[in-house]
Amino acid sequence: MAAKDKHVILLVSQWCATCPDADALWQKLQKEYGFKYEVLDVAQPEGRMWAKKLLIRAVPSTIIDGKLAFVGVPSEEEARRAIES
Repeated sequence: MAAKDKHVILLVSQWCATCPDADALWQKLQKEYGFKYEVLDVAQPEGRMWAKKLLIRAVPSTIIDGKLAFVGVPSEEEARRAIES
């Protein structure tokens, strides 16, 4: 699958101190690779649904193509590898 065909979802919360860093990283990579990118708050129904489905208990959490890829803020290198794989 090409990087542009990936779908990245970032689960966040209003109280999360590191979520803006994760969002900035994924926004930067989205501009470069062109994948679909969404930010979902776990306080909202769709964010809660993903957290429940994948048993996610911490934010930020990154879901790539429906699978939990990262909990916390990945390094740029880790994120690039995940998008390119």
